[in-house]
Amino acid sequence: MNDSKVAILIAVRMKSKRLPKKALARIGNQTLMEHLIDRMKLCKTVDSIVLCTSTHPDDKILVDLAKKKGIGWFKGSEDDVLDRFIKAAEREKTDIISRVTGDNPLTDPHYLDKMVEKLIETHSDYIYAEGLPAGTKPEVMTVDALKKARETAFDSKQSEYMTLYFKSGFFKIEKVEAEEDVNRPDYRLTVDTQEDLDLLREISKKLRKDLKDIKLEDIIDLLDKNQHLASINKNIVSKRVEKKIINTETGPKIRIIVEK
Repeated sequence: MNDSKVAILIAVRMKSKRLPKKALARIGNQTLMEHLIDRMKLCKTVDSIVLCTSTHPDDKILVDLAKKKGIGWFKGSEDDVLDRFIKAAEREKTDIISRVTGDNPLTDPHYLDKMVEKLIETHSDYIYAEGLPAGTKPEVMTVDALKKARETAFDSKQSEYMTLYFKSGFFKIEKVEAEEDVNRPDYRLTVDTQEDLDLLREISKKLRKDLKDIKLEDIIDLLDKNQHLASINKNIVSKRVEKKIINTETGPKIRIIVEK
């Protein structure tokens, strides 16, 4: 496994309800998607970065961004994210992928590298991060595990919630724990609403840096010392998503239940 090929797959579409076209929202002179790509280019353990979007015409602009930033791109199923990822991974001939989502432009490259290293070291199927703020946590998994997760999906159109498939008891999983200086699980650094976007703009403004150049520990230090900033989006409630294991004729399947 030491000679495994590693790819970052960025799941992103233009379809977003709470904050329309958020992938193209700008902070400074770049879009959120461009900032995310720049941060992922800082990773040391990966061989390629691929923007994974859909065949929907609205998503062509994302492919154009990938080309502009010099990374790979793949267009697949609109709703079946697992299938999209599997086909992208097969095209890349990669063994390990890190799943990153377009609404998390502050995904941390340092922890992504640590997670890749731990997956290889422990021969695990899946690695997650515990204790990091929402919006900074990548996931790392083998492509074989990705295919197995696809087989266990009761409804493949719910596969955007792939974290729950891996935390089902069917896989060997490990975790990387956040170091004390960044262990702030209550901080929200994802972008799903206007308040989230406002916070990231304030962070960039206060630290006077592009998002790609901002270290997670500096963000945490800023929020710790300026709780009024952390309060900008602290009342945003994420959707509740749960899993249920259902026995079928072909074996156990995982059904995802999303709170309306």
